Amino acid sequence: MNNSHNIKKNQILLGLAIVLSLILCGELALRAYSYNLHALANSTGEYIPDFSNHLDKRRTVIEYFCLNIIYILWLIINKNQKPDIKFIKILRNSLFFLLIAFISYPTTTDINLYVHYGLMNLNGINPFINPASTFTSKLSSFLDWKQTSTYGPISQIFFTFSAIFVAITPSLGIYVFKLICLLFHILNAYLIWRHLKSSPHKVNITIAYLVNPFLLYEQVINAHVDVFISTVLIILIICLKNRDYIAAIVTAWIGFLIKTLPVIWLPLIFVYLIKQKRWKTLFNAICISLAIILAAYFIALPTVDAWKSLSNPGVEGQTFGSLYALFKKIINLKPLNFSLSLQENLYSIFKPIMFSIFLVSYLIILVKPYLKKNYSETDLSINIGWITLILFIFAAPWYCSWYSSVLLGVVALNIHSKRFVITTILFSLIPTAGVGVTVLPALAAILFWFARDIQAQKKLV
Repeated sequence: MNNSHNIKKNQILLGLAIVLSLILCGELALRAYSYNLHALANSTGEYIPDFSNHLDKRRTVIEYFCLNIIYILWLIINKNQKPDIKFIKILRNSLFFLLIAFISYPTTTDINLYVHYGLMNLNGINPFINPASTFTSKLSSFLDWKQTSTYGPISQIFFTFSAIFVAITPSLGIYVFKLICLLFHILNAYLIWRHLKSSPHKVNITIAYLVNPFLLYEQVINAHVDVFISTVLIILIICLKNRDYIAAIVTAWIGFLIKTLPVIWLPLIFVYLIKQKRWKTLFNAICISLAIILAAYFIALPTVDAWKSLSNPGVEGQTFGSLYALFKKIINLKPLNFSLSLQENLYSIFKPIMFSIFLVSYLIILVKPYLKKNYSETDLSINIGWITLILFIFAAPWYCSWYSSVLLGVVALNIHSKRFVITTILFSLIPTAGVGVTVLPALAAILFWFARDIQAQKKLV
């Protein structure tokens, strides 16, 4: 009886999800049509009617928010383990949502920048030295950011391949890159499914990852390069758990050559190797690391400025979507009536405090192998997730919602770590709700776990 009720609930949720997905896909198509018209008008100087006033962007946010609610309800209803089935069947059952995500037009202009960088590469122009604004392409009118590339040489390979198809039409180049992102998302789900072969929750976790609205929205619809970082992090964790440390370090370096984030994981792995006294592995890892750095130097990053480009200097001094931005808004409130100089002084005090919290947290996690008697590869993988989450909360003045999408791979592979799972989901599951509903609950969860640890230690004493 209970099973039949669950089947009926699943059918209702599936129907609602399908309808909402189709509506959202249509909304994004209309927004893309309007945006492209305005961009072309700006480049040609011709007058084109303003369609944006008739498109309420809040509708897409509400639709996406509702999809997340349906997803959460589905997770609750289907929390019991499912019978083991092949990955191809999971993929087939998820195909509709994957295709809708692929068809839907991106809501950000990042993908235009990716392909534009690819066109620069095709024309022999190094995007790490030359800003995007120095090169004119069919996508120039669609760029919001015109700085040098913050995405590493390996990312450029995917950008360049996609750019080949711009000669036919710019949209084809964009959708080729979206196809690459879709395939990587499927690969990520497969890697999770394969690694969890002995887990009774393997099927549930794989399906939950594959159709997660957040992942589909940010990594497939908007096609952010973070889908590649997700692949890197999943492979890295699998390598660590299999004790293939050299492969883990090479994977981290590959990730760094996609986007800089993985560089913070490398010291954690090196310290773990030192604790394990794996001197031969450590020596080989250092040699390989130096070889990778030299190769990157000779192939794509020949100057100091080119390396600096990877650190995203275009957002230096700016704030967005973070606790930094929230603090600035608070001290700028009219009832407070703070002078501009006072606001600047308060922010100059707040900023180093926030970064210090990250730095202290990083140092604590870095020495954890020496503080915990039984510190395993699983502990290391979870702490890699923790330090990434703490970085996003405390040390990223410029924060975009899709950054945290990489953490869901760590969640899928470490579902037993309730603290990390709950905190990460609070932080990333409903990013459209804004900083107040994502960062602050996650921060509260971290403080809660920290308080529990202190209390537990007092009891032991």
